[in-house]
Amino acid sequence: MKIRYIEPRPKGATIYEIANLPKLGLPLLAACIEERDPAVDQWVYCELIRDVEVDWDDVLSADLVCISTTTNTTLEGYAYADRIREAGIPVVIGGSHVTFMAHEALTHADYVIRREGHIGWVQLFDWITRGGAHDELHAVLGLSWLDGDGKQVDNPEAPPASGEDLDSLPFPAFHLLEGRERMTTYPLMMKWGCPYDCNFCSVIKMFGRKLRSRSVENVMRELRMAKAERVFFYDDIFIVDKRQSKALFRQMIAEKITPMWTAQIRADSLYTSKSKLTPDYELLQLMRDSGCYMVYVGFESVTQAGLDAYNKKQKVEHITTSIRLLHEHGIRVHGMFVVGADTDTVDTVRATIDFALEHQVDTLQMMMLTTLPGTAFDAQMRADNRVLTQDYSLYDGHHCIIAPKNMTPYELQMATWKGMLRFYSSKGWKQMMSRDVRHNIGSVLAMLAREWRTTIRLPKLAFLSIRGRGPEAFKVIREGMSTRSMDLIYRLMGVPVFRRYGRSQLLKFTSQVDSMKHVDEIRKLPAWQPATTPKKTLPVLSK
Repeated sequence: MKIRYIEPRPKGATIYEIANLPKLGLPLLAACIEERDPAVDQWVYCELIRDVEVDWDDVLSADLVCISTTTNTTLEGYAYADRIREAGIPVVIGGSHVTFMAHEALTHADYVIRREGHIGWVQLFDWITRGGAHDELHAVLGLSWLDGDGKQVDNPEAPPASGEDLDSLPFPAFHLLEGRERMTTYPLMMKWGCPYDCNFCSVIKMFGRKLRSRSVENVMRELRMAKAERVFFYDDIFIVDKRQSKALFRQMIAEKITPMWTAQIRADSLYTSKSKLTPDYELLQLMRDSGCYMVYVGFESVTQAGLDAYNKKQKVEHITTSIRLLHEHGIRVHGMFVVGADTDTVDTVRATIDFALEHQVDTLQMMMLTTLPGTAFDAQMRADNRVLTQDYSLYDGHHCIIAPKNMTPYELQMATWKGMLRFYSSKGWKQMMSRDVRHNIGSVLAMLAREWRTTIRLPKLAFLSIRGRGPEAFKVIREGMSTRSMDLIYRLMGVPVFRRYGRSQLLKFTSQVDSMKHVDEIRKLPAWQPATTPKKTLPVLSK
């Protein structure tokens, strides 16, 4: 049997592309099948990895194709599914969007697997390989499908995986991933679920509020196997059970498995007492000593009213103090904010940038509030007639797709885009790189002497970068330098390079036809008025 997996890339440019990482769903499903039957011919195409394109000759010769999407890649996923089904090949689709929109997805795919799909996927594979009867599909957990009369059937979902279940899963099959050699960071997930309930987030709707975690030893086994120089922990919130987190960090230090790692955390996870703002210095020191280079912190808002509107259950003081504490321990901060709440104005958007610059947030992600299927927020926005378009490719946080309360959609769009450009200014990243190199000039000169074979090639590599072939130049540097030298480059130049990259991605926005069409349409819209129909509602854009 020949199975192919596809994860489409987003339609527009995003700041995430520099990560060059797949999501873990498809490599995990492939690993489950490989464990079941190693003879199955499997391959995974993840277009989130740089320069990876789907080999359609290969895909259209498969017996079964599985596609995974998020909301803003759904339309691409549907187009792929239509093409594959036209060739007579059955298609299975999964992911957060189709979990809540199975009726929509079944107009493009044969089967939808909802929520945690590894159990249902293996059951469906078994059903297909043995040529099971159609009625036997009722036993496949989490499966949505159409019966002989064309009626949708939604099978009961598989129970959420326990910690023991997660430990029993195989590690993701990255060896089956197209472009795996381009991954400079190893992705690893320890916990599923989230105990919090931010109203715009679909994580708990997808994975539940009960937090389930792999054991420290199981994670250490994967770290030993990966032998990675850099690791990204994919957990939606990495540090929740601090006793477990500290145990992991101690074990990493004890075994000298301390790659440069990054993860997503909450600002208030760094305190022994959230009310008294008592820092957890032990945690911070263990994070630093185990290799933590940067954390992605969901700050969300710089106003208490905004935090309360998002049901963040966090104080502004947690944000300001956490940035200082992380910097004191040599840990970079990627600040993640959401603008467009009913408490926000144009001044709030500007104040968010001012805040990030004043408190020296290293890199910034300021997204516009976006509705996601399955959330109460999405249901409320649709009930209030505040959703401006059904073009899912625009549901990426870079486009205003809901009508804000205290400004027009166009005002929110432009304030966000211009604010991000102000943060990612050319002057800013150049000054940062110059300062960091100047303050560490001794280490830089020693590295250049130590790595003289690569040093003599720097003029040529700089020329490649200027000509738009930066990834190619970086690959030469990465392959030619020692781990010690690459760590120094990441620590000194990682943030300035990311800032330069962020600016280039923002400037691509004006060259995206669909983005500019959307901007032109929302430019005409007035501010939203409660309990009334907007004077003009955007048409449903082409899918």
